[in-house]
Parts: sequence; C-alpha cells; structure tokens
Amino acid sequence: MKAISWLYVIGSAFLALPATAAAQGITYDCDTAANHFSELDLPTDGVPFTVSGNVQLNSLAASKEYAAVARVQIAPSVAPGQPPAVFAGFALTALPVDPKKSPSGATAIQALSWSVNGKDDEILPQSIMAKPGTLQPFALSYDGSKVLVTLGSETKSFPLGATKPVVRIVCSTGEFLFTDLTIKSSR
Repeated sequence: MKAISWLYVIGSAFLALPATAAAQGITYDCDTAANHFSELDLPTDGVPFTVSGNVQLNSLAASKEYAAVARVQIAPSVAPGQPPAVFAGFALTALPVDPKKSPSGATAIQALSWSVNGKDDEILPQSIMAKPGTLQPFALSYDGSKVLVTLGSETKSFPLGATKPVVRIVCSTGEFLFTDLTIKSSR
C-alpha cells in the first residue's frame, strides 16, 4: 500500500509542474572549430508552423578564411551536408576586431541579416551596434508559400515553396548558443 501512495505523490508532483517549464524550448550549443561547420535539421509536423528562440554569439574561432556565422533557415529536406536549393531565414555573422579600435571595446562586431536562396544577405543596420553575447530573439513562420522572418522588431516576408520543410540550423567558425528554441504547429 505504501508503494502505491508514493507513486501517487510522485505522479501528482509531475502533473503539478508549471506549463512554462515545458514551453521554454530547447538549448543548443553550436560550437565549431575554425573553418568547419555544423548542421542540424529539425523535422516539422507539417505546415503551417513557427520556429522561435534566441541566438547569441559566445566566441569566435580564429580563421583567416571564414567569418563566424549562425544561420536559421526553413528549407526542403536534403541529404546531410548538401545545401538546399531554396531556403529563407536569417544569419548572425561576426568578425573579430581589435578591442582597442572598437568604440565599445568589444572583440568582435556582429550583424544580423535576412538570408534567402544564397543571394547576398541584407544586413539590418541597427544589429551592428549589439555587442557579442547579446541575446538576439527570432521567429520564422512558414505557411507553405512564404516565410515571415522576425528579428527583434524587424519583419520581412520571403516567398518559399518547400516540400517536407525542415528547420535548418548551421553554424561555422565559432560558438553560438540557441536558447528557448521551439517549433510549434500553427494548425
């Protein structure tokens, strides 16, 4: 009888946990060496959906060839290591600077940019002012025909047709921390 009552108490305790604990999302520490990249494709439950969270630059890996970059994209599912033909999302790019020459004393400058189909990224000018380590909130919503990308208070829409869409996270030449990462169905 005692075993049953303890199971009841333990089970009741789990049911009493606040809903916010489950709604916080996951944390992903994307840490790559200089001149290397890491890729994570997260499945979705179908269209429409929204992926949201925060990303921050924690450190740069020394490289003379590549900038440190983190990308979050909505794209069709492709083989690992292969770039998708179409995608829409954003990038957080960082370059090292001499802290003695930087107005803020920071060791890097960073910029957020819209990113679509491998064309030239369009930088959000105000994002350059943020210091490395600043939490950058984001949300990408996909309805089957377009991706709505929100970075802080800026929003932009991109046409996209992706069968079997995935959320693609790529980082290179640095450490980027993703927090409160969630993918929610909009159905």
